[in-house]
Amino acid sequence: MNTKEVVNTIKANGALNELIMEILRDPEAYNELSRYFVAGSNGLFLRPIGIVRHGYSDDYVRSSVSGVDGVIEVFEEFADGLRGIDGFSHLILISLFNKVTEEQRKVLVVRPRRLVRFGLALNELPEVGVFASDSPHRPNPIGLSIVRLISRDGRFLRVSGLDLFNGTPILDIKPYTPDRSVSVNDLRMPDWYVRLWVRIGGSVI
Repeated sequence: MNTKEVVNTIKANGALNELIMEILRDPEAYNELSRYFVAGSNGLFLRPIGIVRHGYSDDYVRSSVSGVDGVIEVFEEFADGLRGIDGFSHLILISLFNKVTEEQRKVLVVRPRRLVRFGLALNELPEVGVFASDSPHRPNPIGLSIVRLISRDGRFLRVSGLDLFNGTPILDIKPYTPDRSVSVNDLRMPDWYVRLWVRIGGSVI
């Protein structure tokens, strides 16, 4: 009996609610569930609307400078939400970092490790607050990525520039539009970031 058949049997027997409550009571099961759903004691519950699909290892994605090609599979029940998305060049993905541990969620000071992929050594990076970085280790492990939309096949979006692991749950998708962009003339960065940016060959704004 496969997993779907097990779930259907539980539903047919009217035991689904009982199973859900048992999962919520069991700390180990709840922790596993929280890797895929945003659930909190205040009643907040966010259900993923899709999932990332590609064949690259986590290490490969971590080391990729420009991200990888992949597919965002939007679940069938949310497919109508894609109406009108064709024609946008870029999308904003809101994701859940489901591989971040409970201990890593307590981290408040980090080194901006993303810059390592540009050739900087870890010991060259300053320690900064997690909210001054894009580290996945943060109190609420929610990610924001901007990807290029290559094509759409029904509920499947082929994209490039993915910095997310295979199997990452997607919480929301938004089009990247001009009203969200920041003029280069208005963009500012702190001195510590400017110094590192210049080190990796970036131009000073």
